[in-house]
Amino acid sequence: MLRPMADPTSPQDFEYAGPPRPGRRCPAGPRLAGRSWRPAAVLVALALLGGCSQPPPPTGAGTAAQTTAAQTTAAPPTGAGTAAQTTAAQTTAAPTTAAPTTAAPTTAAQPTTASPTTPQPPASPPAPAPAVLPSSPTLQPLRGGPVLAVKIDNTGSSRPRVGLGRADVVYVEPVEGGLTRLLAIFSTSQAGEVGPVRSARESDVPLLRNYGPVAFAFSGASAATLRILGGGHQVNLSNDASGQGYRRDGARPAPYNVIGSPSALLARAGGSVPPADVGFRFGRPSAGGVPANHLATRWPASGIDLSWDPGRQRYLVSTDGKPDIDADGTQHAAATVVVQVVASHLSQNRDVNGAQTPVVDVVGQGAATVLRDGRAWTGEWSRPTPEAPTSFTTNGQPIAMAPGPVWVLLVPQGQATQLG
Repeated sequence: MLRPMADPTSPQDFEYAGPPRPGRRCPAGPRLAGRSWRPAAVLVALALLGGCSQPPPPTGAGTAAQTTAAQTTAAPPTGAGTAAQTTAAQTTAAPTTAAPTTAAPTTAAQPTTASPTTPQPPASPPAPAPAVLPSSPTLQPLRGGPVLAVKIDNTGSSRPRVGLGRADVVYVEPVEGGLTRLLAIFSTSQAGEVGPVRSARESDVPLLRNYGPVAFAFSGASAATLRILGGGHQVNLSNDASGQGYRRDGARPAPYNVIGSPSALLARAGGSVPPADVGFRFGRPSAGGVPANHLATRWPASGIDLSWDPGRQRYLVSTDGKPDIDADGTQHAAATVVVQVVASHLSQNRDVNGAQTPVVDVVGQGAATVLRDGRAWTGEWSRPTPEAPTSFTTNGQPIAMAPGPVWVLLVPQGQATQLG
């Protein structure tokens, strides 16, 4: 039999109390009235309640009480509980004074000698799944909102650069004449304005490929580069195709005066997508590493220095020997610096001065150094296909990056890098 627990109104609050003891009367319960019952149910009820002494029901009323008892001995279906268990609670009901119905035969009221049916206790709830230990190390990929990629000039004529301090990722890539140009990725937040916006390069297509179909802002490109850009997955927002989202800053000389509006550019693109998995992993520092408070490398006509600032917990950026200051007066800085050593080759494309365009091979593998928190880890990078993320590992394990801006220096093979 079932007996109510603390809250008898809840269909779940019943516990198994064992079969009724012989000679024991079933306790009284709630009344049931106003229904007709089938006499045949009486035999079933008494067979199932054999251990419980039932007095003969009053004429015209026994059918209802006995049918109630018969209905309640069935085991409730798993997970269905409410109706079955509520009926079970009514098994102890005393004979009621319901309106007369068809009288049951006298023999139906007599107890039978059938063995009592032992109901099964309710199944125990499943054990909860073990919680994840809070001390388990977790590495997260790059996450953010809609991506806007912007090509930004990196020469002295473009100082001060605008909005670069809001970028999540900055790629420093070689271009013609030994110079470098920046590909800035904005995702977690967008600047009010960005620039100076300059022309795109062939290398931008594979760099952006594993981010997804993101919005890409640039100003100018050769015919050959435009054909390559047309085959990429990014949404091209050229200043030459439309001035929507761009303005000219009269205080700057051309071509260093094109300033972009991220909100207008994203609206022009019809929106963008969050970054796909590009391979970065953020979290607590990896084991090992060596002290590294300074890094410097130089392309033929462009140099970059990064120095660890314990106060800001960032590597401060200097370009061509001068602090790289944003238009808001803040020096650009990186939480993580990645030196990605890449093969490169010369394109058949040439700039306006006839110089061939260098193209970096960012699909493949090579050496890598990652700096964060004043320490450095050496390892490898690998990207087997254009769609695949670029992994950075040491001894086969991911190198964890620090939350905050990531600067990736695409350094051609054979170019020296000083670490100290």
